[in-house]
Parts: sequence; structure tokens; C-alpha cells
Amino acid sequence: MMLGIGLYYRQFAGKNLDNFFLAGRSVPGWLNGVSYSAALVSADAACGYGGLATVTGAFVCWWYLSRFGLALFVGAVLFAVFWRRMGLFTSLEFYELRFSGKPAALMRFWIAFRTSFIAMPAWTGVTLLAACKIMEPVAGMSKTATLLWVIPVSFLYVFLAGYKGIVVSNLIQMVIFTLGTLALALLTLAHFGGPTALAQQLMAEYGTAGAEMVQLVPPVEHDVFPLAAALAWMLGQTIGYGGDAAPMGGAVEGQRILSTRTPREAVTMYIVTAFTLFTFVLLVSLPCIAAPLIWPELRSEGYDRELAYGLLMKEMLPHGLLGLAVAGMLAGVMSTVSDNLNFGGQVMVSDLYHRWIAPNASQRHLLHAGKVCMCIILSMALLVVYRVEFMFNVAVFMLQLSAAELPANWAQWWWWRFNGKARIAASFGGAAIFCVVVLGPQALQWAGVAGASELIIPWWWQTFLVMGLTTLLWVTVALVTEPEPEPLLNDFYRRVQPLGNWTPVRVRVAATLGSPASFDRPAFVGAASSSLAPGATP
Repeated sequence: MMLGIGLYYRQFAGKNLDNFFLAGRSVPGWLNGVSYSAALVSADAACGYGGLATVTGAFVCWWYLSRFGLALFVGAVLFAVFWRRMGLFTSLEFYELRFSGKPAALMRFWIAFRTSFIAMPAWTGVTLLAACKIMEPVAGMSKTATLLWVIPVSFLYVFLAGYKGIVVSNLIQMVIFTLGTLALALLTLAHFGGPTALAQQLMAEYGTAGAEMVQLVPPVEHDVFPLAAALAWMLGQTIGYGGDAAPMGGAVEGQRILSTRTPREAVTMYIVTAFTLFTFVLLVSLPCIAAPLIWPELRSEGYDRELAYGLLMKEMLPHGLLGLAVAGMLAGVMSTVSDNLNFGGQVMVSDLYHRWIAPNASQRHLLHAGKVCMCIILSMALLVVYRVEFMFNVAVFMLQLSAAELPANWAQWWWWRFNGKARIAASFGGAAIFCVVVLGPQALQWAGVAGASELIIPWWWQTFLVMGLTTLLWVTVALVTEPEPEPLLNDFYRRVQPLGNWTPVRVRVAATLGSPASFDRPAFVGAASSSLAPGATP
């Protein structure tokens, strides 16, 4: 079926870059919302959240409520309209609209590089690793055998159909995914006699820990996910959300915003994502609360608890439903992999290759180059699959690394005084602070330095510290350096009309021009895209 979709949309996708990477900017907001949920939830969610559920309990829902709930509504209310209004080809073109000179070019290059060579390979690799952790307990398949099943289909239909084929196939894949996960959730509850009986068995088996497993709010004291960790996760994922549509945290909503038909549809995309995403993640995480009653070793230190969902599938589902559940998991994997490859390929070809290497390349040349870029990202993702053991570690590492600069993502939209030098300080200074606070104590411990272990603090306090120190750094830089040139600030304000503290710029624009700005884009913005689809809104 996926290959059929790829062949059906092949001709449409091959016309130009807009069609291949943005579906001609004609995707309904609700479909983009379902597609975005599909990109964020697949086997990695089943393994990652399911594994967390075995050592936390029902309050694991705060892991994804903290990560997605508030953040998606912030994106919908405060940023979606403004991003879509600019009519960019990639969200990274923003940096050369907001900043000037070398800092602007450097930021676009750096964000493109880390998206293409760090974020997308890491998150794609995690998703493929999750597929392996599902298929190992269910079918006894090795990593290599699982990848040989998943990758060819995932790559072929995104290679042929581009983004249009992805969003259509995501809808079909999520129907299959939902049916499979719902079947497992219901059969698991039935096996233990319903939710009340399950709660009683957990409390009888684990005592105080069992009582914690059935509560809905994270306890103040907990080894894995205390209340402070929930707050750190929420702040780390919400602060700055929407201000950068290509962050390290794995969000790829840039394509979803820019491919919608209108700014209003971009808002719809975020709202639909929020509700469908919560439903999908709830279905894959809650059944795993029961898993320790069958396999107590899942709560043991060092045991790979991310196998819990696969073990439940094999234990609870009859052969027919097991096949449906496996198909659902693999469908989710394919949706995430295809989304990541398409988004990463778009950024790599437009913001790296076309911007710096081949500025005069033809549409056909760039289309072929984009497909090569997808191959490169997939190759790097395979390295992650074979070198990473636990997905939780990747998620926390990426959060902490990205958290350093998250407040700056809002500042670049809401504060006229924020300049390119402050943006560089946030990105590169934040990475340096991350290395000192997070990696430094670990390096000292590995080197055998006495007392080094006392310098290692829980990851949630590390996140707060890195974010706070980085914010202090870029605020200082913004205040002691010159703001961006007035013509650039005036032009940006007229184009976007952002919220926040733009009073001096707003007064100048009102006094000198008094009318909305043209939305014509400079040559370096949207240059990779020759034209919009008929009837699309730029």
C-alpha cells in the first residue's frame, strides 16, 4: 500500500521542490496535525514511554503532558500565524530575515548543520532502534533483520512521493497503529480484571511503590521521575517552543506550518496535533504499568525496560491481533522515519547545499540532491541504531543540549533588542555551558578524579542550571552590543508584525510607512523553491 501511494504521487512530487518537500503548500491543517502526531509517536514512544511506565506508573502521563501539552498550544496561539505569514521554504530562512551580516549566515548554517547531521539522524536512529526492541521479543528478530524489513519500504515511498505521499500515508498508518495499540490496551486490562483490580494487584505486590504507580501526579521524591523532573521537562520543552521550527528536541513542525494552505490552517495543525498525540501516547504507555506484575525484573536496575511493550504484545495478543499490532508498530516507525528523512533532506539541500555550494542549481538538480541528502541522513541514523542502547538517554541528552538556548527562541521574536551576536552566544555559549555543567563532571569521574561524583547532579537540575546560565549570557550580550540595523528591523516588523517588545520599531514603521509591508522575499529566502502550487497562499 505504501509503495502504491509512492507511485501515485510520484509525478506530482517530481515537478518542483515545493511539491516534493511542501506538497505544493496545499495540505489541510487537520491532516498535517495527524501527520505530525504520527511523526512524534511510533515504536519509539511505545518503547520509551512504556519503559518509563514500568518504573513510574500512571503519572508517566506527565512525561508527555509536560513535553507536548502546553508547548503545542503555545505554538498554535503565539507563533503559527507568524511563521506561515512569511511564506518561507524552510524555517531556517528566518535567520537571514531577522539578523544581518555574518551572524545571520552563521546561524542559518549552524542550525541547518545540527538539524541535518545531529538531530534528524539521532531521532531517526532512535525510532529504528525502537522497531528493533519491538521485534526482538515478539519475533526474535535481530537488529539487522528488522531494519531490512522496515527501511526499504520507508525510504522508497518517501523517495518517490515526497511530502504529499507522507501525509496521506501517515493517516493510513495511524489508523492501523491505533487499532493495534487499542487492542493491546483493552486485552491487558481484561487480563488483570479491569483498572480497579489492576491497581489492587500493584499495591499488593509492590506496597508503597505500587500505590505510587496508580497515582496521577508525580511524587516529590522518586528515583526516575519526581515532580521536579516533570517541571524541568515541561519548562525545557515549552520555553522557547514555536520560536524555532527546527530545534534539537526533535520537533519538525516547520514543514507542517509552511505546507498548510493558510495561516489559520497552521493553527489548526497545532490543535489537532495536541489532542491526537495525547491519545496515541496514552494508548502505548498505560498498558505497560501492568508489565512488572508479569516480569518483575523490569523494575530492576540495569534491565532493559524498553522491551516491556514488545513483551506485552507477545504475552497478551492472539496471533491475528499480534499481527495487527506488529503492523501498527511498523507503520508508526515508517511514518516517523519518512517524516524525518523528508524534513532533514529539505533542510540539508536548501539551507546547506543550495545556500552555500550550488546557489545557481536548477530545480531538477536540487530534487536529486535532496534525495541524496535523505540517503546521507539514513546512513547516519543506522550508526545510532548500532551504537545506542537506551532511547531514554538520547532523549534526555537532546533535551539538555537544546534547553540551553530555548529562551532565546522566544527572544528573537519578542524583543527588538535581541541581535545576531546574542543569538550566537545562546547557541554556541549554551553548548559550552552544557559541556561544563553536564559533561564536565562525567569526564572527571571517568578520569578517576576524587570527589567528581559529588559534582554530578540529577538531569532535571542540570537542565535548569544550563538554561539559566545561558539566558544570563545572551541577555548580557544583547545589552552590551549594538542592535540590528534599523532598516532590517523595520522590514522584519512590517513583514511579520510580531508580538512582544517592539515599541521603538513599531513607532518608526508607523511614522515612516504607515502601511503593511510587501511580502516579497529577498533572493536568499525561499530561493530553492521556484513557485507555489496554484491557489496556494504564500
